[in-house]
Amino acid sequence: MSRLRLLVASEPMEYGVLSYLEHLFAGLDRSRWEPALAFSPYRMAPQARALVARLVGQGVRVRRLRLRRGPGIGDLAGALQLGDEIRAFRPDVVHLHSTKAGLLGRPVARLLGVPVVYTAHGTSWQYTGRVLGRLQRALERALRPATDLLLSVCPEEAQAFAAEIGFAPARIRVVPNGVQLPDVAALAAARASGRAALGLSARDVWAIFVGRLTREKGLDVLLDALGCDAGVGGLLVVGTGADRRPLEAAALRLPVPVRFCGYREDVGRLLAAADVFVQPSRSEGLPFSVLEAMAHGLPVVGSRVGGLPGLVDGCGQLVAAEDPDALATALRRLATDPAERHALGMAGRTRVGRDFGLPDMLAALQRVYEEVAGTPQVAAPAAGEAA
Repeated sequence: MSRLRLLVASEPMEYGVLSYLEHLFAGLDRSRWEPALAFSPYRMAPQARALVARLVGQGVRVRRLRLRRGPGIGDLAGALQLGDEIRAFRPDVVHLHSTKAGLLGRPVARLLGVPVVYTAHGTSWQYTGRVLGRLQRALERALRPATDLLLSVCPEEAQAFAAEIGFAPARIRVVPNGVQLPDVAALAAARASGRAALGLSARDVWAIFVGRLTREKGLDVLLDALGCDAGVGGLLVVGTGADRRPLEAAALRLPVPVRFCGYREDVGRLLAAADVFVQPSRSEGLPFSVLEAMAHGLPVVGSRVGGLPGLVDGCGQLVAAEDPDALATALRRLATDPAERHALGMAGRTRVGRDFGLPDMLAALQRVYEEVAGTPQVAAPAAGEAA
C-alpha cells in the first residue's frame, strides 16, 4: 500500500507548538504516512533548528515560508509559497498550526482541493486587543467552510470555537496534548544535581515559570504576587520574549531573587530542581509546560483559564487570572506545606500518566488524519475526541 502524504505547516517554531511538532514527527507511523514540513524561520528556537536538521537527515521534505506572527506585506508571499509547496508535494492532508498559518493556509488548501486540519493552539482573539481580536473572530468565522476539521487540544478550546466562532461540534475533534513520564529515580538524581548547579539550598522553596515572556502568559502578574509575601525563596523564569526587559526591571524591585534563565533545552532539569510550577496566564489552551511540570511531580499554581481547570484541579491551586493577591495566597499555602506539595505533585504525575500519555495523543492524531483523508482505519473517534 502506498503511503499517504501529510503536509504540516506552522508559523511559530517555539514553545508549545514546537513540542507538538517534535512529538508528531517523532511518533508518526512512517509506514502509513509520508510527512513534510513547511515552516517560518522568524520565530524559531534553537530546538526547532535541531528538529529541521533531523528531518532533513531523515530525508523528510522541508520548506521555508515567509510568515510572520503579525499581519504584513510578506503574508501574500508566504501564502503563495505554501500553495507552491502543496502543488509540488501533493499531500492527502494539510495540518495547519497557529492562527497565522490557519488564516492563510486554509483558503490556499481549499482552492487546491486538499483536505485541511487546523489546530489554533489557543484562542488568540481573546487577548490580542479589541480591534485585532474582532478582526480575528471575523476571519475565523469566514474560514469555517474551508476547515474540514478543527483539531482542539482541550474541550475548553473546542467550546470557545463553537460558541464564539460558530464551529459545528460535528466538525471539531479534541485530541489532548501528551507527554512522557520521566523515571522517578532519574528525577531524584536530576533534582539533586540541578539544585546543586543552581546553588539552591535544601530548605528553600523555589517556584518556576516556563513560557514566552509576553502579556498573555501573565509573568507580570506573578511578579506582582511575589511582592505580596508569596512565601517562596525565589523564582526561575525559563523562556524569552518581547517583554523580557520590562519584566527584568520589575523583578529587580522584588524582595526575592528572580533568575531569568532564557530559552533552555534542558527544561526538564530545571523542573526537577524546582518545588512549585506557576502558570499565571491570561489565556491558555492545554500547555505542554504544565503537562511536563506535572509529569515531573510538581504541584501547579495557575489561572483558571482555558484547559487549566480540567488539567490542574486536584493537582494544584487555581485562582482567577490577573489576581496577584490570590496567586500569592496560593503560593504561600504550598510553600509552607511540603506534605501538600508532595501529594499534589504525585496526583498530577498520576493524572498525566493516565489521561495525557504521548502514545494516546499520537494514535488519536493519526485517526484524525485517516478520517480527513477519507481512508479511516478506525470507524469511531477515540475516547476524548468530541463527537
